Amino acid sequence: MKHKKVIFILSMMIILIVCCSQNNNSSKENNDEELPPGDIETMIPVAAGGGTDVTHRGLADIVEDIVDKDVVVDNIEGSGGSVGFAQAANYEPDGLHLFSYTSEIFTLPVYQDNPGFSPEDFKPLVLISEDPAALVVSEDSEYDTLEDFIEAAEKNPGDISIGNSGFGNIWHLSATAFEKELGIEFNQIPYDGAEETVQATLGGHLDAFVASPPEVESQVESGDLKLLAVMSDDRLDDFSEVPTLKENDIDLSIGTWRGIGVPADTPAGIVSVLEEAYSEAIKSEEFEEFMDERKMNINFMDNEEFTEFANSERSMYEELAEDAEEDEDAE
Repeated sequence: MKHKKVIFILSMMIILIVCCSQNNNSSKENNDEELPPGDIETMIPVAAGGGTDVTHRGLADIVEDIVDKDVVVDNIEGSGGSVGFAQAANYEPDGLHLFSYTSEIFTLPVYQDNPGFSPEDFKPLVLISEDPAALVVSEDSEYDTLEDFIEAAEKNPGDISIGNSGFGNIWHLSATAFEKELGIEFNQIPYDGAEETVQATLGGHLDAFVASPPEVESQVESGDLKLLAVMSDDRLDDFSEVPTLKENDIDLSIGTWRGIGVPADTPAGIVSVLEEAYSEAIKSEEFEEFMDERKMNINFMDNEEFTEFANSERSMYEELAEDAEEDEDAE
């Protein structure tokens, strides 16, 4: 009897050991994905200094401490973002090659012939922020109000120059949507990033440009630039004195969203590791303070939410690009 009892206890111990081993292996299988050795590189397809660039650089500093790796931000500008995205289409799906994921991933392949990439080359990781478009002029501009600006555009079709961050870029499409809503015409001029349009406007080479309010906050504070209107549903808390288009009976609300993307073939485990790290960084007090200081908005979405959001936005942005392309062809 005693012998049977010993055998029973030993059997139970073996079963327990096997179960624990299986659980450990299962846990290991669920968490065995880790980033390979090397730095994380984040590609920004526009020039340094704009809202997208600033956002990613601020985030990179925080992520470095979380993943214990250097996070290098590279600007590969040209053709409104196509040059950078074309390079990103050939990135290794190893978790070390990330890039800015914005609406231009959908619009540039529609607006440009053979941009070197397609939306199917990429997949979203997480969403970081959103900002509306704004109409910006120099402080010494002859246009003191939105009404002044519209009146001049109506009297002089095609004469008023508006800068953007590249044809097919969200700021180009925002200005085009503004044109269509009012039935007026601008002379749109592309640059590689918001910072270049700022300098061109300050230098008297542009009458106006479209960008997000936070991108020009310092120049507005210094008195070098002024906002005539924001293209949001409601006034912004940090720019409460600036009217919306809708207050002027212009039914248009449009802007940019900024996320992080990875190559389409990136393994699910690697995506999970990156999602966890970047989610922690975006939700951190340090990043919140960084964005607040620059009057930039955080609108976090995890991988599942951002993927659903991007898919739902795709058709709208592709239609905007098609409209802009048709307008260009008609000229």
